[in-house]
Amino acid sequence: MLSLRVITNISLGTLGEKYMISFGVILLTASKARIYHSGDDSVALVTQTVLLYVFKNILKLLHPFMPFVTEELWQALPNRKEALIISSWPQTSLPRSTHLVKRFENLQALTRAIRNARAEYSVEPAKRITASIVGSEEVIQYISEEKEVLALLSKLDLDNIHFADSPPEDAKQSVHLTASEGVEAYLPLADMVDISAEVQRLTKRLSKMQTEYEGLKARLNSPKFIEKAPKDAVRGVQEKAAEAEQKINLTKNRLAFLKSTVMLSQ
Repeated sequence: MLSLRVITNISLGTLGEKYMISFGVILLTASKARIYHSGDDSVALVTQTVLLYVFKNILKLLHPFMPFVTEELWQALPNRKEALIISSWPQTSLPRSTHLVKRFENLQALTRAIRNARAEYSVEPAKRITASIVGSEEVIQYISEEKEVLALLSKLDLDNIHFADSPPEDAKQSVHLTASEGVEAYLPLADMVDISAEVQRLTKRLSKMQTEYEGLKARLNSPKFIEKAPKDAVRGVQEKAAEAEQKINLTKNRLAFLKSTVMLSQ
């Protein structure tokens, strides 16, 4: 019940975009596990009640800045007794559990790290992947309690999420993520992508990036360009070259990792 117990603390922290990101992307998705898969009507009812409470307070806080949209949404809520414009301001004296907030933030960080890794390796959106979560006994306990939430948010295979206090045997053939202090994840690379195809894709991409980088360096090595071009233009090319060099190094490192993974598996 970790996410439910800190849902209000997380959502009422700041205004604007963070509200809707926390509520829409994280809290609604995290609540699906309890609403649809808990098998307990009372758990589902509590979850829906908390979501409604949080959403109503978000509307109240955003109303001074977005009066028409928030009032329209408010009018669609069940059991409303008055217009949003004259409703009471949210209470700020609610109890706050710092350690529970920290736990939920760790879960968010873990989810974010896995989602970023999926995007980085171009994993198909619908593909469910395996993961090994590593941490202390305390960390493993509260993360494992949110196993279904983690699977929903990160597109993991629910039956292949493993929890341990040390790295898995295939750690060298996995993408290693440090999500936050005391929380790590290992994602088997072969479960995420076709390694041979990815090596070919990155090799072509690296060749193209190097050609573009050499073109930028040639401009910067030209005395005529440096002398005659506006300073802003020169600075812009320098920044592009530095960015291209960084991307080339990252791509080289990823290629080396992929090739080493192939060697280890043979």
